[in-house]
Amino acid sequence: MHYKKHHKKRNSFIPAFIILVLILLVMVECYLLFYQNQPDSSSQTNSSETSTMTESSPSNTQDIEQTKNFNQEVQPSSDFAEELNQKLEDIQFTGTALIIHNGQIILQKGFGYANVSESRPNTYDATFQIGSIQKAFTASLILKQVQARKLSLDDTLDQFYPTIPDSQKITIRQLLSMTSGLEQKVKPTILMTDDDFIQFSIANATMGLYGKYKYEGVNYSILVGILEQVTGQSYRTLFTQTFIQGLNLSHTCFYDDFIHSSNRTYAYKPASGKDFGTQINDNPLTFDQEVGTGNVGMTVGDLYLFYSDLFEGKIIDQQIMEEVWTPETETKYMGGLYNFATHIKGHGNEAGFESNAMFSKDRKNAVILLSNQYPKNDSHSKLADSIFDLLESDQSE
Repeated sequence: MHYKKHHKKRNSFIPAFIILVLILLVMVECYLLFYQNQPDSSSQTNSSETSTMTESSPSNTQDIEQTKNFNQEVQPSSDFAEELNQKLEDIQFTGTALIIHNGQIILQKGFGYANVSESRPNTYDATFQIGSIQKAFTASLILKQVQARKLSLDDTLDQFYPTIPDSQKITIRQLLSMTSGLEQKVKPTILMTDDDFIQFSIANATMGLYGKYKYEGVNYSILVGILEQVTGQSYRTLFTQTFIQGLNLSHTCFYDDFIHSSNRTYAYKPASGKDFGTQINDNPLTFDQEVGTGNVGMTVGDLYLFYSDLFEGKIIDQQIMEEVWTPETETKYMGGLYNFATHIKGHGNEAGFESNAMFSKDRKNAVILLSNQYPKNDSHSKLADSIFDLLESDQSE
C-alpha cells in the first residue's frame, strides 16, 4: 500500500515539473527576443566615435537610398531644367544626360536611340562604354595601395619593371600624371588575356621626352601591372570588389559582359543632322587593349556615385588626395582627371562612345553626358562645358 501511494505522488509530480520547465523556456525566449532588439549602450558609443573619426563614410542605408535616387528617370520640372533639356535636344544629343544642380537631380533621361534598328531609345539606365574615364578608377586603386602603405607616390618603376627604359627615375606619381615620357607605338594584332596584354605593353614601352606631359595609355597599363604585383590579385577582381560590390554599382561591367547586356547601347559614326550614322560593329580587339584604361560600361548614375564617393573621401582619404592634387597639378591631368580651379573634369572617347563628366569642387553642381554618337569632327566637351557654366551661374534654388 505504501508503495502504491508513493508511486501516485511521483506520477503527479512529473507533469508539474514539465510544465515548470516549459514556462521557464518561454520566459528565457521572451527575454532574449526583447533584449536582442535593444541598442547596446557601448555599441552606441563606439558607433558615435567611429562616425566622428570617419565622417565621410555613410551608413549602408544612406548608400542604398542614394543609389535609389539614380534608378529613375527625371524629367525637367523647372524652367531652368527645361532650358537645359531643350539645349540637349537642339544640339541633337544622342545618349544619356545626368544634371545635378544645388545637390539635386534636375535631369536624368535619354536622348536618341540606343539601337536604331530596333527603335530602342536611350534611357536613364542605358549603359555606355566610358572610355578613358576608367583611368580614374585605376588611379583610385593605386592610391588605395598608397593609403595602405604598400606603395609610395615616389616609388620608382625599376622596383617593378627594371627593363623599361629609364625605369630608375620614373615614379608612380609621373605615371599617374602621364609625365613619365613613356610611349607605346606597337599594338597587339590578336586577342590576348589581360596579363598577356600588360606584359606586351611593358615589352613595347619606349622612352620619349622624360618629364613632359603626353597622354599615353601605357602609363596606366603599367599601373595595372604594379597593382597586380602589389596585391597578388587581378585587376578585374580589385575593380569588382572595390567598385561594383563596394559601391553598389549594379549597372557597371567589363566589355565582355557589356556586349551581352540588355540595356547596352550601340555606337554610331558621327553624322550631320538628325540621321544616325552607320552602326559601329563590336570590336573585342579594340577593348581587349584597354585593360585598366577603357573597357568598362556604366550608366550615368553609377558613374556619378563613383565620382561622388571619390570626392567625398569615401574611397581614398582626403589626405592622400591632397598629396596627389597639389597646386602644381592645377589645370593639369592627374589620376584620370583634369583638375581646374573651380571644377574637376573627366573625359573619354572610344570606338564611337564619348563620356564627359564635370563636378564643381563643392560638389553642388555636376554634368555627366554619356553618348553613343558624337558630333561630326567634334565632341560633346563643349556642350558639357556650356551646361556646367549655366549651372554655376544660376542662383536659383
